[in-house]
Amino acid sequence: MTPIRRWPGLVSPALLFAAAACGDVEVKPDSKSGEDFERAGAQQIFFDKLADDFLDGANGDNTDWKYIKIPAKGFLKVTVFWDNKDVDAKVDVRDRFGAILQNWTHSKELEKDEQEMKVEPGTHFIQLHVDKKASVYTIEGHFDAFDTDATDEAIPEAMGGDDLLGEPIPDAAPVDSGGPRRPPRPGVRPAPRPDAPPPGGKVEGTIFRMIAGPNNKGTILTLNIGEEKGIRIGSQGQIWCPAGGALPGGALNVIKVNAKSATAMTAVTPQVIGNCRDVKVNAQ
Repeated sequence: MTPIRRWPGLVSPALLFAAAACGDVEVKPDSKSGEDFERAGAQQIFFDKLADDFLDGANGDNTDWKYIKIPAKGFLKVTVFWDNKDVDAKVDVRDRFGAILQNWTHSKELEKDEQEMKVEPGTHFIQLHVDKKASVYTIEGHFDAFDTDATDEAIPEAMGGDDLLGEPIPDAAPVDSGGPRRPPRPGVRPAPRPDAPPPGGKVEGTIFRMIAGPNNKGTILTLNIGEEKGIRIGSQGQIWCPAGGALPGGALNVIKVNAKSATAMTAVTPQVIGNCRDVKVNAQ
């Protein structure tokens, strides 16, 4: 009987039939993610330097971890540019203990994600994850040193004089609302405040720093107006957008005041605020 020859590299018909019967082989999540699919294999990124990478959820490359070293107290801004803006991506930023400082889901209406948060010294980690779709992405970290516990009035100037858009902080402009003015008490001459509006008037200012509130509820704002402009703890105001309209739900309440700056709380998130960086606050 003539023996059956089996040529190297050829697959038997029986094996082909079995493979066809089983259908496509399921790709397990993170089966091809490489060493950086977990925190122990995270790759380092550096401040103000772009780093490119790729995620492909359909082919098992679901997760990347990055780390960045924070030298002091301050604010970390993380920006991720997605080549495929339809990618279903999620991003977590964690401190040196693994606690989540900020997390978000990529919005398909945007080509990039940008979030800013308060940080302490130490190594911080960024986890990027996709479910099924794929995209090349570029990630960048920017750091501004800032003693978040200090109350020195010179802090805003020490932060570099830039708002979140990288433009010079405009001087605050007093606006007279035309409302009634409180008369001074008899025999008391109030101390003059430079460029301060009359009580009951409004002061226009700018948001030059914002971080997500506790548990990602609301936003903590830093404004370029303070006591010198008549702002006091408890002063209330409103966030305004570039087109001139008030931001829906953008009411704010001042919780801390220095001579040239103030800290305020609002119920809306940084994502809702977007590029609405103008404020009008009641002077007292």
